[in-house]
Amino acid sequence: MKLLLLSALPREVSAIARMLGPKTRLPHLPPGSFRVRHGGHEITIAETGMGVERAARLYDLIVPRITPDMIISLGYCGALAEGIGVGDLVKASSVYLINGNKIERSPLPDSGRLGAAFSSGLPIRDAAFLTLARWMKKREILPLVPPDAPLPVCDMETFPLAKLSLENGIPFLAIRSVSDVAAEDFAFSPADVCDKSGRYSVRRALGLFLFRPRLLPHALKLRKSSGRASASLARAIDALLRIM
Repeated sequence: MKLLLLSALPREVSAIARMLGPKTRLPHLPPGSFRVRHGGHEITIAETGMGVERAARLYDLIVPRITPDMIISLGYCGALAEGIGVGDLVKASSVYLINGNKIERSPLPDSGRLGAAFSSGLPIRDAAFLTLARWMKKREILPLVPPDAPLPVCDMETFPLAKLSLENGIPFLAIRSVSDVAAEDFAFSPADVCDKSGRYSVRRALGLFLFRPRLLPHALKLRKSSGRASASLARAIDALLRIM
């Protein structure tokens, strides 16, 4: 089976890459992309960069080249409700786009039997994924959350990936792990530590924390929590591969 795993940042899939073993970088794939063979599956892992436009652009570039049988979007998310902790896993049962004060819902593509089978083998909860067209503070997001949205979480890439997969008739599954609980928020925009392509930049991160050293404790705490989230994502993919 040909699987395509899409994430915004390399740290989100770092534990997955270690688990899957030796990887091959292919010249015809975008930067940040590599391929592994695992358990009879051909798995391509690609880095979209942060944001809906970059995610859609990478999708349009890579999907025709590798013609995947299934697409899995994964990464970190921020909790928008109490009762969910750092490292907890969620999968999308609904997906929305928040653009300014407007909210749009898209149907989810079919995940086949994997969604239900996956849920029965791992502690993972259904959640409403609210994809942000631009970064927003949680206090700005909360008034826009639909009242019937189950366990809302926020991210910045899922909506276009789900919508494009639906249009292309490709089975799709969105999995996220919580990096920040509902009571916590980013003290800076994620874009502040990314380059123009939306990819994490060590140089920009160092520049930010040298210029604003008071942010460093927050960044270190976030790094620790994102490490837990990455480990949870690796367990999720391991469980998924075992039932495929």
